[in-house]
Amino acid sequence: MGGVQTDITEKSQMQNRWAAGHIRKALGAIRLDQLDRSDIARWYDELAAGGVLNKRSITIIRRVLRAALEDALDEGLIRRNPAARVPVPKRVVKPQRPKEVDAWDEDQIRTFLTAIDDHRWAGPIRLSTLYGLRRSELLALKWDDIDFDERTVRVDEALIEVEGRPVWTEGKNERSRRTFAIDADTAEHLAAHRRLQDEERDLARDDWDEQNLVLATRTGNRVSPGNFDQTLDRLVRQAGRAAPHLTRPAPHRGDAHGPASHRPRGAASGRRRARTLPRHAHAHLRPRAARLAPSRQRSHRRARGRVVGRPELTYLTRTTARMMDA
Repeated sequence: MGGVQTDITEKSQMQNRWAAGHIRKALGAIRLDQLDRSDIARWYDELAAGGVLNKRSITIIRRVLRAALEDALDEGLIRRNPAARVPVPKRVVKPQRPKEVDAWDEDQIRTFLTAIDDHRWAGPIRLSTLYGLRRSELLALKWDDIDFDERTVRVDEALIEVEGRPVWTEGKNERSRRTFAIDADTAEHLAAHRRLQDEERDLARDDWDEQNLVLATRTGNRVSPGNFDQTLDRLVRQAGRAAPHLTRPAPHRGDAHGPASHRPRGAASGRRRARTLPRHAHAHLRPRAARLAPSRQRSHRRARGRVVGRPELTYLTRTTARMMDA
């Protein structure tokens, strides 16, 4: 991406491209030498009143726009940066929150875990359900992270997809990297899962791709978030047919924790507050105390664009278009 920093994360680059798309659509048709502070302020006011983007999203857009115009200033194409002193509006109409869904109680969780007991992912899903691993954390979990003697699990990585490509991260934040104890039943389920995976490795032979992943395909490859969600969705439907009291609320496609309240006796989370049911594919796998929240976007670093040789576009449009193409 031309002059854009290359040391920012892929997720931050994706945020930059997302912001660049909004900028290009709203301001790309304006000649650079005619773009005025009032144009930008008016657009920010429209975003703030639209009830679509939250304040954090508008802040990201503002940062990317300021960076693009600052680069134009460095190139000598403008005499001042019209976005430099345009603030985000103080009042931003909040986007409508998703409707809260009913969460399963302890009996329903127990029924679900019993219903999936014969599935090849029963062990990992049990771990995620009872101990609140994010979907990205579960997909990145490796056998080296599980100590069967001490009955502990270490979480220090996450696996996400960015535009269809796998991206490994070191976890959402410092608190996300943790080690916690698990109960004996969950440890046994994970041990049984490992024995099953050993059998699959023998059957796959040369087709096996050893990545040491706890949750893997039948040939050892990583599981995509979409495939995991589809599998979990199918298991919920099957469990619902076997036990009609398991209602199936609408899914929530986030990747965040919910507060814990169903930790098995004798287990510890390794945190001050225990964590159990995650907010990934289905919000009803969380205790009732958990509540949906809009996904939070990480702060991104400054992105600076360059001219890419599209004479029919203004400099600003060329810059943001390059951000989108990177």
